[in-house]
Amino acid sequence: MNTPYAFHPERIVTWTLDNGLRVIAEPLPFIATVSVGVFVHTGSMMESPDEEGLAHFMEHMAFKGTESRSNLQIALETDLLGGRLNAYTSKDHTCYHNKVISEDLSKTLDLIGDLILHPALNEEEMIKERSVICEEIAMDEDDPESLVAEYMVRAQYAGTPMEHPILGSREQVSAYLPADLMRFRETHYTPDRCVIAVCGAYDEQELRDTIQRVFGAWSGTSALDPLPSLTALDGQKVLLDRDTEQTHLCLGYPGFAYGKKENLTLDLLSAILGSSASARLFQRIREELGMAYTVYSYNAPVEGSGQFCLYAASSPENALNVLKEMDREMKRLARDGITQEELEQSRKMMRIGYLMGLESPGNRMMPMGHSLMLRNTRYSPETALARMEKITCEEIVDLAQSLCTHTPSLTAIGRDVQRLEVAYE
Repeated sequence: MNTPYAFHPERIVTWTLDNGLRVIAEPLPFIATVSVGVFVHTGSMMESPDEEGLAHFMEHMAFKGTESRSNLQIALETDLLGGRLNAYTSKDHTCYHNKVISEDLSKTLDLIGDLILHPALNEEEMIKERSVICEEIAMDEDDPESLVAEYMVRAQYAGTPMEHPILGSREQVSAYLPADLMRFRETHYTPDRCVIAVCGAYDEQELRDTIQRVFGAWSGTSALDPLPSLTALDGQKVLLDRDTEQTHLCLGYPGFAYGKKENLTLDLLSAILGSSASARLFQRIREELGMAYTVYSYNAPVEGSGQFCLYAASSPENALNVLKEMDREMKRLARDGITQEELEQSRKMMRIGYLMGLESPGNRMMPMGHSLMLRNTRYSPETALARMEKITCEEIVDLAQSLCTHTPSLTAIGRDVQRLEVAYE
């Protein structure tokens, strides 16, 4: 396969500090910037029921001041570095990341290191940030597309750590004290649970020296147990009546854990079924029937498990028919198969997106850090692209047939959604 993209895995270097912190770095000397991500192996899945939302709260509080910087100083330094410093919390990790011009690499590592290693956790700032997070929770609750997906996670993984909401609840967030954050940080923020990923133009010796200076004295080891593998439940239902203009629908099937080879096959299945304007769900439900503006499918792997979901939003009058059409298209693909033309078109579409993504140092840095953190392996675009080329129609159809042996879970938000339950009686 002739792949015209600049990826040289032999240039990637990895090393481990004496405290267990791992580093992975890829030089791209032909650009003027460098992307940095510091990944901490903690997210909502690692929380106990009485800790829900603490991983996300900890991420927020890192920006509210450190032992040597006020929140204003952090904001000013962020602006002087280009204003791209940010962070996010997911189910299985927290990431602090920035993209800067190469000459500012040491400065951004200094700043990110200070946020992670020396947060002030000031009670006055924490009280204010509680309100900010509660507003964030309210914002999510006002977004039914996001909310119906969140309810799908809770439905498929009821009774497991996966059901913990990343943001937590208003009640718990409003009750947390600095001592709760300190206790959580001591348990979860340890160097052996951390990976630093760097991609772009940098001097390797400067990078090594700076990481050693900033993070080398960080101590502690984690006593957390590894996450168990989880299997999504079949046939769960969450139907939430709400006075919205549209009914938001989600059908959920079990997927595969992050790093499993089946995810590439599932990505191709999703591309054929619902990830583009030429995909079957879009063509049938939007173009042929005119019953929805938004309809798509998505694959969501995480550590130890995963989901495959179909989503659509339609008028309440069309909701039941849209739901049935989503189900029919999934079963039709499993029953009647796919054409070689569909496979090649979807494969090319995925390959184009993959290669375009590799032009961004941030898009290269993120999977490098994520893979090293969760699987202790190097992320390899070459391997993924080569594997993608070998996937056959039969593999995709076999996977669809396997998914269709499960009764999909259903979540819906809108007016009079209880009547949708008849679709799976």
